[in-house]
Amino acid sequence: MPQHVRLTDLTDLTLVTETTAAQDPHATYRALRERWGPVAPVYLEPGAPAWLVLDHNDIVRIARDDQRFSRRSETWNGHERRLLATGSRLHPMIPSVERFSPHHQDGVERARLRAPIDDIFSGLDEAVLGTMLRTTCNQLIDEFAEDGKADIVSQYSAVLPVLAIAQYFGFDFRTGRRVAHLAREVMSPMEINTDVLPEFEGILGEHIGARWAHPTDDIVGQLIQHGAYRSPVEVAHSLITILCAANSPMESWVSSTLLYLLTDTRTPGKVGSGYLGIDQAMDETLWRNSPSANLPPRFATQDMLLGDKYIEQGDAVLLAVSAASHEIARQSEDAWDRAENRSQLAFGNGPHRCPARRLARIVTRNAVDTLLKRLDVRLAIEVEEIDWMPSPWERRPMRLPVRFTPPIKVGMHWTEGLPTHARSLLT
Repeated sequence: MPQHVRLTDLTDLTLVTETTAAQDPHATYRALRERWGPVAPVYLEPGAPAWLVLDHNDIVRIARDDQRFSRRSETWNGHERRLLATGSRLHPMIPSVERFSPHHQDGVERARLRAPIDDIFSGLDEAVLGTMLRTTCNQLIDEFAEDGKADIVSQYSAVLPVLAIAQYFGFDFRTGRRVAHLAREVMSPMEINTDVLPEFEGILGEHIGARWAHPTDDIVGQLIQHGAYRSPVEVAHSLITILCAANSPMESWVSSTLLYLLTDTRTPGKVGSGYLGIDQAMDETLWRNSPSANLPPRFATQDMLLGDKYIEQGDAVLLAVSAASHEIARQSEDAWDRAENRSQLAFGNGPHRCPARRLARIVTRNAVDTLLKRLDVRLAIEVEEIDWMPSPWERRPMRLPVRFTPPIKVGMHWTEGLPTHARSLLT
């Protein structure tokens, strides 16, 4: 066997969070490509190496091959070497024990556990979901509307996706808000509140157990009645995956689209004008600054060569979908050229492609549209002052302070200055 680069031979690597937390993440991707080529070694966290795949064609090929690149994280060779600290924030995404959700399974088991989720999401009633979303959006906006300022991350985009989904899953507003908070904490890369998973699993377990005994018509009840799940544990693991995996990317998509609309010189005053509307801004965000920057790792099931890199069995392999999509976007400066281009990879590819693409678009569009119709928001800091979350997976701002002119409260709702179509959202 000729000598090739192996992870175990390397030290002093770039932390993968430098591709998400930097002001210019694509400068980091370019530096990695220039040094290592299309497959670069990085640290998941200090001392825990992985491969980061930067090339579009390689990413698609790996994403479609769950025989050589498994999602079963208990097969990671880093567990044997104890590369993750006891309190590592990577444990929820790279557990050392088997998890019974489609996110952490392959082949027949993945298909069995994924089928109910695909069926539920394909049958979403957009009208019902849209009404629920707009109501939730307005409830959150009402909480800060009179202040004239807000952080639209912590007060809006970080809360909205899972809160809306939790209600769709049968939680009341108060419990849904707690579930939303816990889902965000479980996925947070920050070293805070590390014992939230037991509470999160406890709330979900009680919710699922009640519906397992007495079926309901909400989404959780439908998942149980689908018949594919063999136990409440499988429902719980799949539900945790839905809530956690959906919340962070959707939060990122909402925040990043709002940031794009508030700062891009081509868009102010032109939203809805036919030049670059909300849907186009959402797509441009996916192309140029994908909220899902690096897809969570696959794990090599055998030794192999990928270019000049020697991938050993059990090595973690991350897919840098943001880098790949951005390289394609750079080939044209016209957003309309990309309108029908389906090679964008923010939702993944292959058998593990995100099942909630339609849901994510509905949530993001309603969130952005409702906020912009309700308030004349303006970014309160310079773009260079924005801090980005040091997540290995998502590219999202930690806060987005905005200012706006407070509307005048009439009765129970804020209505002064709102157009008629916006007022109807509140009734």
